[in-house]
Amino acid sequence: MKVLFVQASFGAGGTEKIVAMLAAHRAELGDEVHVAAMTCPEAGSYFDYPDNVVLHVLDRDNGRGLLPLPLRRLASIRKLVRALSPNVCLSFLTKVNVLTLLATGSSVPVIASERNNPLAQKAHPIWRRAQNALMPRAAAMVMQTERARQDLPARVQPCAQVIPNPCAPIDGVAPSPGGKRLVAVGRLDHQKGFDLLIDAMSLVREKQPDARLTIYGEGTARASLEAQRDRLGLQDIVSLPGKSARHGEWIRTSDILVLSSRFEGFPNVVAEAVVSGLPVVAFDCAYGPRELVFDGVNGLLVQDGNVGALADAIGRLMSNPTLRAAMADANVRLQQKLAPETILALWDRTISDAARKEAFNRGKPAGEGYSHANA
Repeated sequence: MKVLFVQASFGAGGTEKIVAMLAAHRAELGDEVHVAAMTCPEAGSYFDYPDNVVLHVLDRDNGRGLLPLPLRRLASIRKLVRALSPNVCLSFLTKVNVLTLLATGSSVPVIASERNNPLAQKAHPIWRRAQNALMPRAAAMVMQTERARQDLPARVQPCAQVIPNPCAPIDGVAPSPGGKRLVAVGRLDHQKGFDLLIDAMSLVREKQPDARLTIYGEGTARASLEAQRDRLGLQDIVSLPGKSARHGEWIRTSDILVLSSRFEGFPNVVAEAVVSGLPVVAFDCAYGPRELVFDGVNGLLVQDGNVGALADAIGRLMSNPTLRAAMADANVRLQQKLAPETILALWDRTISDAARKEAFNRGKPAGEGYSHANA
């Protein structure tokens, strides 16, 4: 089978990580795998790909023309699809989904995947409307949570399915008896709500003066977050050291993960925490926390955006080592659900179903073009 993945970038990010994992998996099964992205860092793809996976950087080919960038990208995807004639195309994120569905028409089955919350993103609403209008063309629409699937237009929900991100436990989790080491991880931007978390820490300090919060990440909000921290006199309590030096290092030096996001698609850091036995305190935002954090079992969920409730939950968990220990042991259920082999099998089934449609449309004998139908 020939499979084409289309994404926005070859940089760092949750979507890019999943595409790299899926591409390597399909190549290992024997597929001819191509991965296209609009942009690529100068140093090359952030995530490694096997040598037999072919990478295509589309913005490098379309140059600077008179047409707007989205139209040039549309033309580049269409040209690549015609050149490769793939059996299945997988696209990721709103804008890429729209361009890929337009570029392929009815010639190639497209599995479109939404990875964030398009209802809350600041992108121009025309992209969300275009995706909603084009979704019926897709062979399948993959969402990461059931709440996200339910927010799709009613006519699309029957062909949509939920495939969460795979997540394996991180070794070396060693919570301290004091439980004072709090951690948050993500881009320093409005979505992640670290301004709300810093406000909460000023309340936590009143009852837990030995609490310490480390926020790992980089982004455009760094200066404002540092100014907010300093204005509240939290310099000795809140640190922003940048990105974690090594994957998973943040989880090995923490006692509690705090998620303060205003919205999510699927919070990978929460998944990594709960399968590794690290308790979580999270806003019950759309989407993701509710599917990963079972209130009182492996973490605490609080009302979305309620800073006081967030501070109270953090203080409750910090002061209760018995509860933290019980939460650390409640990781087996999600370990099984999010195991990479489990998630990859769901993707394999979706790809095989789309390939069957492609084979039928082209009049191929049963079995031709989708040799991994039962993978």
